[in-house]
Amino acid sequence: MRALLILYLTKQLLFSDAHAYALYGAYTSLVYVTPIIGGYIADRYLGNFWSVAIGSLLMVAGHTVLSFPTSGHSTLYIALALIIVGYGFFKTNSSCLLGELYHDRESIRDSGFSLSYVGANLGAFIAPIATGYFAETYGWHIGFGIAGLGMFAGLIVFLSGRNAFKDVAGLKKEALSAKTAGISNSMLLVVGVILSVAFFAVILAQLWAGFVLIVIGIVSLFLMGRIYASSDAQGKKNIWAIVLFMLFGTLFWAFDQQGGSSITLFIERNVNKDLFGFNIPTSFYQSINPFAVIVGGALVAWAWKLLARFNIQPKTLSKLGIGFLFLTAGFLLINISSKLAMHSGHTSMLWVTVGLGLIGLAEMFIDPVALAAITRLNPANSTGTLAGIYMLVSGSIANYVAAWIATATSVTMADGKVQSLTQAASSYHDVFHTIFLIALSAFICLIILKMFTKKLLP
Repeated sequence: MRALLILYLTKQLLFSDAHAYALYGAYTSLVYVTPIIGGYIADRYLGNFWSVAIGSLLMVAGHTVLSFPTSGHSTLYIALALIIVGYGFFKTNSSCLLGELYHDRESIRDSGFSLSYVGANLGAFIAPIATGYFAETYGWHIGFGIAGLGMFAGLIVFLSGRNAFKDVAGLKKEALSAKTAGISNSMLLVVGVILSVAFFAVILAQLWAGFVLIVIGIVSLFLMGRIYASSDAQGKKNIWAIVLFMLFGTLFWAFDQQGGSSITLFIERNVNKDLFGFNIPTSFYQSINPFAVIVGGALVAWAWKLLARFNIQPKTLSKLGIGFLFLTAGFLLINISSKLAMHSGHTSMLWVTVGLGLIGLAEMFIDPVALAAITRLNPANSTGTLAGIYMLVSGSIANYVAAWIATATSVTMADGKVQSLTQAASSYHDVFHTIFLIALSAFICLIILKMFTKKLLP
C-alpha cells in the first residue's frame, strides 16, 4: 500500500497534493491504533490464530475492493478502513503467535523472530516491484488486485499450516457464547467489526484522524503519569529517559515516512528514472528501504558481535546518534538531488537511491535500540505499557506529523499535471533542506546529551 497509495490518489483520483498527503497520513497513523484493540479481542475471545486469519481476510477484502475497475472515491474509504481494521487483528497477534511456536524452544526463539523479520522485509522488497509494475503498466486496479492475491495466497498457506499451532489457545468458546445485554458476544464482535469499518471510513473521509490522535495522546499521558507517580526515584529518572526516546523516535519517523509521501512524488515528477532504456516505475523505489534494512541488519549484527569481542558496547544515545547520522546523510543527498532539479526540472536517480538506502540503514538504530532500552529500564514493571505507548507515539503521531510536513511540498496542478517542474523541485528542496538541518541538529543534540546523561541512560 505504501508503494501505491500516494501515486493512486494523485495520478488516478486526481487528488490535490495537500488532500493526498492528509489522507495518506490519516491512513498510516490509524493502522498503528487498531492493533491494541485487536490484541485485546484475541486475548478475550478469538485467540491469536483466528485473529490473524480474520485480519488477513479483512485486508484481502480491502485490496479486493480497490481492485474493481469501477473503484473510485466512493469505495476508497471503505477499502482503507477494511485494511486498518484487518491490520489491527493481524499485527500484534502474528507476533504473539510466532512466540507461541517457541514456548518450549527458548534457545532458538531469537532466531525465529529474526527469520520472521527478514521474511517481512523480503516481502516488503518484492511487493513494490510486483504491484508497482502491474499498476503502472496495466492499471491501478490490477496492482491492488495483485496485492490482494498475494495476501490471499499467504492466508491459504497460513491456514494449511494449522497443525503447527495445535497447542496454541484457540477460540474462547465460552466467552464467545456468553451474552451481554441479551446478545451473544460472537454477534457483538461481528457487529463491532462492521461498525469499526464504518467508523474508520468516516474518519478517513472527513480527515478527522487528528481528533483520534488527540484522545490517544491524552490517554498515553494519563498512563505515563500513573506509572511515574508509582515509581521510585530511579524509576522516575528512567521514565524521563523513555520520554527522550519517544521524542527522538517521533522526530525520526516523521522524517523517515516522507519516503512514502513527499519523496515518492518528488521521484515521480523530478527524477530521471530511465535506466538503459527502461523507465523504472516510481513504486520500485519503495523496495530500496527494505533491501537496506535486510543488508544493514546483517551488517549491524556483525558489527555488534565484533565490538563485543573487544568488550565495547556503545551506549543507547550513541546508537541513536548513529541512526540520526545516517538519516542526516540520506537527506543531504536527497536535498542535493532536489537542488539540482531546480535548474532543469529533473535530476539523476543516483542521489535519491543512495539517500533512501542510507535512511533505511538508519532505521536499524532507532526502534530496536529504543525498545531494547525500555525493556532494560523497566520502571515500575510497566515495560509492556511503555513499549506500547512508544510504538503508538512513534507510529501514529509520527505519521500524522509526517503528513503535515509533506503538505509543505504541495505544488500547483492542472488537469493532474504539474505546471512547473522547476517550481515543484524548489518546493521539495525547501522541505528536504529543512529536514536535513533539523536531523543534523538532532544528531548534535544526541552527542551533547550523551556527555551529560551518562548516569541516566543505559
